[in-house]
Amino acid sequence: MATRRAGNDRESVLIDATLTCIAREGISAATVRNIADYAGVTNGLIRFYFKSKDGILQAAYRRFLERLFEAAHGTIDGDDMTACERLERYLLANLSPPIVTPDSLLLWANFLPLTHHDNAMADIRRHWYDRTTRAFRDLIHEALKEHGHSPSDTELQRLSIAVNGLIDGLWIEGALSTGSFDIHELQAIGLDAAARLLDIPLSHSSA
Repeated sequence: MATRRAGNDRESVLIDATLTCIAREGISAATVRNIADYAGVTNGLIRFYFKSKDGILQAAYRRFLERLFEAAHGTIDGDDMTACERLERYLLANLSPPIVTPDSLLLWANFLPLTHHDNAMADIRRHWYDRTTRAFRDLIHEALKEHGHSPSDTELQRLSIAVNGLIDGLWIEGALSTGSFDIHELQAIGLDAAARLLDIPLSHSSA
């Protein structure tokens, strides 16, 4: 068990080094040698755990998207919130650090081109996009029910995609403007726009 834990810790260090390398120098600089330098290990250790550069890039992309998802999803654990409060909390988390940061946007922009010609990277992106859209769908469904609405499956899917797209756009805006854009203003814009899309009241009180 200790050996397995040590191996997992070593893999985690290598993945974090890959993300740091990409955020600082770009995806083209994420060579096995450069990643090894960031991690302070030999090239051979990376190949031992990940077999190839493609393997560690896939692991890093998966870790990056998982962290974004968990940063938001972790805020809605527990049963002490109404459905609308859970939706508000989820929207606010998606418009807050550590999601809305320049580094997150840089990593997203660097990984995105790979998803267009690498099937494994495309599958990773699709998996986490689907999980995020389903999370929005479930939260929106419960919030609408709380206000007496019963949307069809088609309407619910349309709304979840629309709200997800809205948040993605504001995320980019906020990450590009972190020096001059007040995060609370960004959140207020997001909640107001989502409320208009869903035709239900959403407040900023969950912040």
